[in-house]
Amino acid sequence: MRHSACALLALALLFLPPARGAALEEKTVKATASWTGQGRFIPTGTDIVYFVGTLSGTVFVEDEGSILNGAKLLCLGTLEVQVPSAKQSGAGRCVVGDAKGNQVYAQWQCSGTHQVECKGPFTITGGSGRFKGITGQGELHLRSSIAEIAIGRPGVDNQETGAGLIEWPALRYRIP
Repeated sequence: MRHSACALLALALLFLPPARGAALEEKTVKATASWTGQGRFIPTGTDIVYFVGTLSGTVFVEDEGSILNGAKLLCLGTLEVQVPSAKQSGAGRCVVGDAKGNQVYAQWQCSGTHQVECKGPFTITGGSGRFKGITGQGELHLRSSIAEIAIGRPGVDNQETGAGLIEWPALRYRIP
C-alpha cells in the first residue's frame, strides 16, 4: 500500500504544471557571434574619433539546446577611439531575435584597445514573446577588423564597413 501511494504521488508530480516562479530555462552559456557592420567615424577632436554604427550577425551557443542558439543579433552602438593611444570605449543596445519573432533586449558597454578587444558588461534588459521577462548578464568581448580610421580629412565620407567577433564567455540568463 505504501509503495502504491508513493508511485501515485510521483506520477501526479510528473503531470502537474511547474510551480509559479519556476524558470522555463535558466542557464550559463558560452556564446559567440560573428558580425558584419557599417557606420561612420566622425572626428570629434584633434586625436579623437567617434564611431556610430550597427552590426548584425548570428549567435552560436556551445550548448546547442539553448533556445538562444541560432538567434539573429542586431546591435547599435557608439565607440570613441583616442587615436595616438588606441584606447577606446563604447556603449550600445542590442536586440536578439529568433525565427518566430521573439526578441531579447540588451545593453552593453566596453573599453579596451582598438583592434585588440573591447570588454565590458552585457545586460539583458527584457524580451518579448517566449522571452518575456528574461533577465541576465555576462561579460562581452568585442573585436573589430576596422583598421584604418580617417581622421582630419574634412569633406571625406568616413563611412566604414567592417567585421568582427563578439564573445560571451559566461552569459547567464533566466526565462521565467
